[in-house]
Amino acid sequence: MLVYHHIQPEAKSDVSCTPQQFETQIKAILAAGYKPINLEQTSRFLLGSLSDKIERPVLITFDDGYESLYHYALPVARECLVPMTVFIVTSRIGRRPQFADYLDELQIKEMMESGFWDFGSHTHDLHTDILRIIEAFGTVKANPVLRLVARDLALSSARLETITGKKPVAIAWPYGKFSSDTTALARLAGYRLHFTSILGYNEVGANPFAIKRIPVSSRDTAFSVLKKISQVH
Repeated sequence: MLVYHHIQPEAKSDVSCTPQQFETQIKAILAAGYKPINLEQTSRFLLGSLSDKIERPVLITFDDGYESLYHYALPVARECLVPMTVFIVTSRIGRRPQFADYLDELQIKEMMESGFWDFGSHTHDLHTDILRIIEAFGTVKANPVLRLVARDLALSSARLETITGKKPVAIAWPYGKFSSDTTALARLAGYRLHFTSILGYNEVGANPFAIKRIPVSSRDTAFSVLKKISQVH
């Protein structure tokens, strides 16, 4: 599983890439014989029931939900017929809370209707080090932050379902911060695929509540991305 973030005409951060870099990397992945899959196929792969005879599956994911995906990744998905997944901070939909615009509802709907995009949660408004906040309360029996997390996950799910018409089944934890408590809350909220920032590969039978991913940075080329995903082959 690969994880991207922002696509910019000029990459201004380590987790950004240019439109040319992104398109070149996706086309190189396809040329090398890899088959991009969607969330449903990912779930079946982990369960060992993916019967599509896909020998080299790869999931293309994005964290945060920047508007740049509509302008630069959607055309690539359409041209190359590649499914992709976005984990979005739902409180930021249609807003510019920091340095970049986030996807708005109409853009999300168009991406969904293209048939190439899945949307999952990146929390509603808890894009932070959740565990650090939880741990600040020590070992109190009823940690109030856990109630906040439960409410946040429900809000995120409801917002995505309202926009897409589908209840989200996947979440990507901000900064990869999760615990047995947050995992349990996410499962209760209906999220059955939990993506992390743990570096590595996922084989059949891997834990669906601690899915590993491989980050793509501004320094990556098509060659380096292929090298990253080919380590298990």
